[in-house]
Amino acid sequence: PTMASGNKLKVHIIRAEGLQHMNHFTADHPYVTCTIKRAEGEVEAKAQTKPVTEGDTLCPFWDETLELESWKPGEALEFNVYDKGLVGSKTEGKALLPSEFFHPHGFQGMLAIIGLPDAKLNVGVQVVGEESPPEQDPGLATDAAPQVSENVAVPQRLAVSILQAHGLKHMNNFTGDNPYVKCEVKHLDPAAEGTQVETKTVAEGDTLNPFWGETHNMEPWCEGESLEFTVYDKGLVASKTEGTAVLPSDLFFPQGFSGMVAISGLPHALLHVIVRPLGPLVASGETAVDPDASSKKKKKKLKVGKKSKQCC
Repeated sequence: PTMASGNKLKVHIIRAEGLQHMNHFTADHPYVTCTIKRAEGEVEAKAQTKPVTEGDTLCPFWDETLELESWKPGEALEFNVYDKGLVGSKTEGKALLPSEFFHPHGFQGMLAIIGLPDAKLNVGVQVVGEESPPEQDPGLATDAAPQVSENVAVPQRLAVSILQAHGLKHMNNFTGDNPYVKCEVKHLDPAAEGTQVETKTVAEGDTLNPFWGETHNMEPWCEGESLEFTVYDKGLVASKTEGTAVLPSDLFFPQGFSGMVAISGLPHALLHVIVRPLGPLVASGETAVDPDASSKKKKKKLKVGKKSKQCC
C-alpha cells in the first residue's frame, strides 16, 4: 500500500577493506556516500557517513546506519568511497547493489569495489517495514524439483544483471560509440531455440566504461549451460563484436555469481555482472494447462511445508 510514495531504506555501512588498492588513496578521512540510482532527471536521494579519522584508515570501520527516503523497488543503490585528502573529495571507488538483492529479504554482505577485486565494502540494507516470511524465498522453490526424474535437466529461470564494463579501450577497434551487451544462454541441446537479452546502448557519459545497470530475466536455462556475454559497439560496421566473456554454469549455480568477468581474455577489460538462479519454471507451465490442477497442487504443498501452517 505504501508503494506509491516509496519506502524508507536503512543502510548500514559497516566497514571497508583493501582500500590501498585504489588509485591516489591516501586513507585521509575516508567516508562513504549511498545514493539511490533513479531514472534520468529525478531528484537523487543521498546520504553519507562521517569520515573515519583514526585507527586503520585503509580498512576503515564506520558502523553507521544511514536512512534514505522514497526508494521504489527496482532502484539500485550506488555506494561511493571518498577520501577527504584528495582535492574536492575525489571519488575513490564505487560499488553497486541492484534492488533485487535487498528487496524484499534484506541484504547483508560484502560488495566488491568496482574494478578492484581486493577492495571491498561491507554493508547491510533493509527496506523499512518489510519482512517477508522465508516461505516466499525463490530459493526454496527448488525443493519440489526432484519429483522430476533425476537425469532430466529442469528448465530454470535466471536473473542476469549487466552493470558496467571497464577498460573497453583495451579492445581492438573499439571507438566507444554506443556500446551495448548481449547475453546468450549456450544451450546444450543444439535444437533448442535461442535465449538471449540485450541492453540499451550507452550514448553519453564515459562510453569506454559504460554503465547499463539493467537486470533481465532469462528462461529457459538448464544446469550445465554457460552464459556468453558479448560487448558490441554500434559505431563499427554491422555492430562488429567487441569482445566476449563466458561464465560457466558452475560459477553461478546454485549459489549465484557477482563480480567481474574478463572480456576476451583482456585482463583490463572487465564486465561487471550478477547472475541469480530464480528456480525451476514448472509453476507457470502448470497454470497454462489447468488452473484448478495447479491450485490443488499448491494446497498439497502447504501441507508439506511444516512452517507454513500459520499462513492460513
